Amino acid sequence: MRTFRKWILALLLLGAIVLDGTCSLYLNRLFNFTVSSSLLLVGVILIGLLDDINEKEVWLALGAGIVADLFNFGFLGIYTFFLPIICWLSQKIARYWPEIWLARLMVAIGGTVLFDAYTWLIFNATGIISTSVKQLLMSIPGTIGSAIIFFVVSYWLWERMIRNYPFLVDLSAYRQ
Repeated sequence: MRTFRKWILALLLLGAIVLDGTCSLYLNRLFNFTVSSSLLLVGVILIGLLDDINEKEVWLALGAGIVADLFNFGFLGIYTFFLPIICWLSQKIARYWPEIWLARLMVAIGGTVLFDAYTWLIFNATGIISTSVKQLLMSIPGTIGSAIIFFVVSYWLWERMIRNYPFLVDLSAYRQ
C-alpha cells in the first residue's frame, strides 16, 4: 500500500488524460468553436505550483506528456516537450508568486493560453493544420473558459492529492 501511495499522482494524471480526450470530443461537438480541454495541463501546473521542491514531478510530467501524445496524436512532441517545461516553470514561479488561489488560477490560465498558442504554432509549422491567427484568437476565450472551469472544479482534488501523496515521496517518516 505504501508503494501505491507514491504513484497516486501518476494515476490521477492518467485519468486526466482520458477525461481530457472525452471532454474535448464532446465540447467541440457542443460548441461551434474549438475548445481545448485542459484538465491535464491544469493538473501539471498545479503540481508544479503546490509542490515546488519535488524535482521528480518534472519527470512525472514528462511521462504524462509521452502518454498524452501517444493517446491524443499518435506521435511524440507536443505534450512531451511542453508538460515538463510548464511543470518546471510552475515550480520556479511558485517560489516567488503568492500562495493564494487566485494567483494560481492566473498561472493556470496563462499556461493554457501559452499551450494553445504553442500547439497552433507547431501544427501550422508542420502543415498538420492550416489556420489563421484570427482562428487562434477566436479559440482563446473558449480555452480560458475551460481552464477556469477545470481549475475551479478540480482544484480541491489536486491540492489534496499533491499535499497528501507527493510523487515518489514516502511521507511515513514524517507522520506519527
